[in-house]
Amino acid sequence: MSLTSPNRGYPLERLDGNTGSMAYWSNLFTRVADRLGDLRTAAHAAQDLPGVGRSVTAVRTDANDLAGALPGDIAEAQLLAGVLQRYADAFDAHAKPANDLIDDIEAAHAEWSRLNIAADHAGRAAMAAAYGDDQSEIDDTNDAVTEAIGVRDAAKDALDELWTQYERFYGDWDAAYAAALSELAGGTGAVLTNEARDLLADLLAATSPEEVARLWAENPELQQELIDNHPAVVGNLDGVPWDVRATVNAARLEELLETEPEGPHRDELAAVWRALTTGAVPKPNLISFDPDGAEQVTAALAYGDLSTASEINTLVPGMNGNVDDLFSWGQSAQALNLRVGEGSATVVWFGYDTPDLLEEPAMSRAEDGAAALRSYLLAVRALSPDADVNVIAHSYGSTTAALAIGSQADGLGVTSFIAVGSAGFPKDPTVVENLSNGGPPQLYATISEDDAVARVGRGTAPGHPVSPERLPGATVFDSDGGVDARGESLPAATGHDALGPGAYLEPGSESFYNVGEIIMTGQPGTERGGEGSTQGFWDAGNWWISDEYALIDF
Repeated sequence: MSLTSPNRGYPLERLDGNTGSMAYWSNLFTRVADRLGDLRTAAHAAQDLPGVGRSVTAVRTDANDLAGALPGDIAEAQLLAGVLQRYADAFDAHAKPANDLIDDIEAAHAEWSRLNIAADHAGRAAMAAAYGDDQSEIDDTNDAVTEAIGVRDAAKDALDELWTQYERFYGDWDAAYAAALSELAGGTGAVLTNEARDLLADLLAATSPEEVARLWAENPELQQELIDNHPAVVGNLDGVPWDVRATVNAARLEELLETEPEGPHRDELAAVWRALTTGAVPKPNLISFDPDGAEQVTAALAYGDLSTASEINTLVPGMNGNVDDLFSWGQSAQALNLRVGEGSATVVWFGYDTPDLLEEPAMSRAEDGAAALRSYLLAVRALSPDADVNVIAHSYGSTTAALAIGSQADGLGVTSFIAVGSAGFPKDPTVVENLSNGGPPQLYATISEDDAVARVGRGTAPGHPVSPERLPGATVFDSDGGVDARGESLPAATGHDALGPGAYLEPGSESFYNVGEIIMTGQPGTERGGEGSTQGFWDAGNWWISDEYALIDF
């Protein structure tokens, strides 16, 4: 399993580089610049050759042309020399110390993982003992849990300190690397005009999608030049109009499929293409697409016209989700648009690397995803300021969405935040407070009485143990079966899945019906525990660990 830093998502990777080689090439380019300078001096001298006649005039003309052409070459050689040397210095200062921390982090992570498993085993033993009558055993197992958790948390603190050091070094190196690339791209000027290059720099330096939208709209004459030369940037830059991004991303995807060899990466690209081109009328828009920026291919498909929608809904997947599931999620998105009616547009947002089972207890995937989701939601608000914005998040997707939305007191302009089968919200006090005040956004949550996975996820995750159903101001709705307004039966969610029979977002289910009602009216459409509701594992027979009671907070 590859490790990533917990706060900024940097991969734990050995940074390759040879500062001696970089310094050598820097010196070489400096010498080239010097020699070209000497040549330019000679060319200037040749322009002053005395005499008349065709030969002398030809020499003067050639010298003038050469003198005019050389400054660009000299500047480029000087640029390469300077960039290489500055990057070599940065590599020594930042990348090498980051590399030196890798072995310590891997050892500390292994130790924390071992102690985390031990704490989990101790917790399970305490839960088993709680069923019995031996108070001594109960006390002993509870003491063992407390001790195991203390040792585990101390190991986690030590690991976090190492990560903090690594993030500082890696971040400084990453900034130096990005600066080197930016300097090279801006210095050569071989493709973009000066005006387009300046606009690109302004767009990349913009502090918000709103600023990106303004800059883009103010420079219509430069837009096509940026699209032609930097489609990957334009297609994923939050604030650029959705239709522009969709066109650029679809073209990139098609081009990649023409050259990508068989393998897992091509399979992911093909899955995005299938979801983009199959079934839906009209076709969805590929509003984001990054085939190389993360471990997974990330993408987002918009069903409906985001530019005119009055209700913009976003589906956020959870653990083990990836673009292979885009087509199925797209069917759910289309069904939600039909349920809500005219003016509804729904985005399937696979914009982050979702965790696997071993990664799920940690917050690193949520932290990475929250940054991307936050930017996307700000773009929605910037481009559609009058629309209602609804986020429907499943499992670990709700953890990610809670971190994004709850990071700001205004909830990023989200109207409704609907958590289904949540793996738990972050325990961050700011996030909890911002999501507990009754809005914005208004928080809605459901968990099936047959969903053990979500409960175990909360109970075993130190970073996201908060049950959204318990937060003040949350509206809890049922997913255990009911009847709709016409008295027709609505099936229950019978497990943790988002899609498929017995799943939370299966069209026709009680959970899906209530999501639609919340978007349309602000309230669920069925009564909790009402007609048609069924009991599950976490109901009466296991009342002491049910969501309705507080002996153990699952």
